[in-house]
Amino acid sequence: MPGAYGSEIMREGRRYRLSFTVGGLLAPQGRILAALFMADGGFSAGSDAPESELGERVERVRQRAIDGNVLAIRTHAANVRMVREVLKRLSALTERELRYLAAAGTPMDDCRALMWLAMCRYYAIVGEFADEVLRDRYLMGMPTVTRGDYDRFILAKAMWHPELEELSPTTAGKLRSNVFKAMDEAGLVEKTDGTLLPSLLGAPLTAILECRPESFAYFPIREH
Repeated sequence: MPGAYGSEIMREGRRYRLSFTVGGLLAPQGRILAALFMADGGFSAGSDAPESELGERVERVRQRAIDGNVLAIRTHAANVRMVREVLKRLSALTERELRYLAAAGTPMDDCRALMWLAMCRYYAIVGEFADEVLRDRYLMGMPTVTRGDYDRFILAKAMWHPELEELSPTTAGKLRSNVFKAMDEAGLVEKTDGTLLPSLLGAPLTAILECRPESFAYFPIREH
């Protein structure tokens, strides 16, 4: 399944991944499945390992998670969908990031930050919104980020990405709602009024992300 796993790298003519219609941040689920990755021996999405190898490892963990219903989801169909979505996002994290996510002593705030990072890397449109709107507004001293800001961002991107224009109003609305739900759950914005909240990344997580400093662009923080 080419292009199914790992960070989304946008090139000319490539269409955005646009399947983040449900689930929000999925931090508790991400932590559970990250532990399964570590039990399986881990992998490094940031290495030069072929995508086929990464895919094989993801599929192996996916089957174990579904068979064991480790997320404790009532119906099989919903379990399959949830496991698939969480694993897609986790495939964008490095092994060191996954290990920290899975560790029992990792603060939940850092787990949520890692799952936001995973969402931004796996879905380039979310990462670009985080960088170009969320963080930029914070750095310019603007106090909020609104759904109107998101709509204007998508409208500008649609000039070069017709797949955004092809979305039905219902799907477009679900995508927008899920981005804002994820930002709320990650502690980046206030749910009620969209007030921006500066990210307070823990020292261990900050040290991990310094290996890939571009990761800080997805958070409302000052220049790192």
